[in-house]
Amino acid sequence: MKYKLSEIVEIISGGTPKKTIKDYWNGEIPWITIKDFRGKYPETVTANISKKGLEKSPVKLTDENDVLISARGTVGEVMMVHKGYTFNQSIYGLRANKDKVIAEYIYYWLLANKQIFTKNVHGSVFDTITKKTFDYIQVDVPNIRKQKEIITKLNIIDAKINTNRQVNDNLAV
Repeated sequence: MKYKLSEIVEIISGGTPKKTIKDYWNGEIPWITIKDFRGKYPETVTANISKKGLEKSPVKLTDENDVLISARGTVGEVMMVHKGYTFNQSIYGLRANKDKVIAEYIYYWLLANKQIFTKNVHGSVFDTITKKTFDYIQVDVPNIRKQKEIITKLNIIDAKINTNRQVNDNLAV
């Protein structure tokens, strides 16, 4: 069945606590920027915010398996996150409507269709997508059983890629 992307995910905006307020930073809550997009899940993050930074800013916490997509500058990079991450305003969080789609299916679909986003950018200084962009993107969503089959096959490929990356990293040392 075909859906607008905005019909099958909740779109969550990111944010940044005020950098001038030191109490908002160097806490225990991971805060993701585009620099942290290096794989399916974040391996490290460049910054952490405090509980106070979370409470006093537009930052929101992720749920398990939310999908993040870069929305400004390097548009269309994707990753999944576990519960408890935050992210800046150059990133959107996509929370899957579990009645219609599996979050991991959205991740793989976005990964395979990055060019849709890179072709729909605007902005004079930085390439940008907006929340409205998700209203124009059509996603063909098979039934949940078929989504699970697709995810299983792609996870096997991901595991092999990750193993090869680890071997290459060891050889480079």
